[in-house]
Amino acid sequence: MNNSTYLDQLLENARFRAWVLGEQPDDTAYWLAWMDNDLARQEAVQQARQLLTGLQGKPVDLSDQHINSRIQQALTQAKEQENEAVATRPLYPQWRYGWVAAAVVLLLAGFGLFRYQTREAAAVYTRQVSEAGEETLVEEVVNRSAQPRHIRLPDNSSVVLRPNSRLRFPKHFDAAKREVYLTGEAFFEVTRHPEQPFFVYANELVTKVLGTSFSVRAYEKDPNVVVVVKTGKVSVFAQADQVSQELRNNHELTGMVLAPNQQAVFQRAEVRLMRSIVDNPKPVAQTIESQTFEFESTPIAQVFAALEKAYGVDIVFDEDAMANCSITAKLGDEPLFDKLKWICTITEASYEVTDGQIIVSGKPCL
Repeated sequence: MNNSTYLDQLLENARFRAWVLGEQPDDTAYWLAWMDNDLARQEAVQQARQLLTGLQGKPVDLSDQHINSRIQQALTQAKEQENEAVATRPLYPQWRYGWVAAAVVLLLAGFGLFRYQTREAAAVYTRQVSEAGEETLVEEVVNRSAQPRHIRLPDNSSVVLRPNSRLRFPKHFDAAKREVYLTGEAFFEVTRHPEQPFFVYANELVTKVLGTSFSVRAYEKDPNVVVVVKTGKVSVFAQADQVSQELRNNHELTGMVLAPNQQAVFQRAEVRLMRSIVDNPKPVAQTIESQTFEFESTPIAQVFAALEKAYGVDIVFDEDAMANCSITAKLGDEPLFDKLKWICTITEASYEVTDGQIIVSGKPCL
């Protein structure tokens, strides 16, 4: 079968179109196997993808049944027009590409096949991989099981890939940077190489680290992308950010920088990135989990300093106003926010979490 015949079949194939548009990510293995070691099929897939992703129509919400019907009508009409003209001009192999392209243009221009605002987000993963170059991204791990799957990356970084997730990465990282592509959820422990930043591309969000541990949740249909830091520091920014290229090329952590027990939530529909403290902060060092916090007439500044060190959070308070405040207490493994509520009750203070910081408001103590 020749290239043009494959191209016809692909454009008429609803399953293929759904895969290109990012609606069927689990079909990646199927299509890679379909074109394995077949140059004609590989060329047809490349041409079909370019046709489908190279055109943009005004968003129109149409049913799949209606879209498929219109595809068939457009293809039939284009073929008939081509057959009428074939008697008056030489026949070249390229004629089939002409009517196929015309049919796709007609359909997309008139009916907005992409439903662009929603499908563009779903197709980010496919487009990222395509832009990076298919020939370099040759390793892909898909976890279809119910259990986490452990992956060792070329730089000895480790990844725990959650169920229904997919990770793609090169066999050998570039000397200047390490890049992986995630759909789903994973926990990363990245080997520290400051001269070779590590990037995770997940939907519309980029996570950049030099060496730390963190998790990313970015399922295709979820409205948010969430990055949670366990140790070290992480930089996050939207791919659509005007300075995103500068943030990638900079070997420092810039943009929105997260510390342990902080998280970034990227609201995809609003293209808004927010920073906060995780719901249940954990001690930064595992040995602290069983540690008791014993205070006896301890100045409040020392109490807050101990909590900051244990949980890696930033606690802001008026040191002058609360200079004479102290507490006597023995705290155990209560969650951080429970500790804070108890301390604030004793000192007649209150707290709120703002932009990844804990802000304590208290009165002078006698």
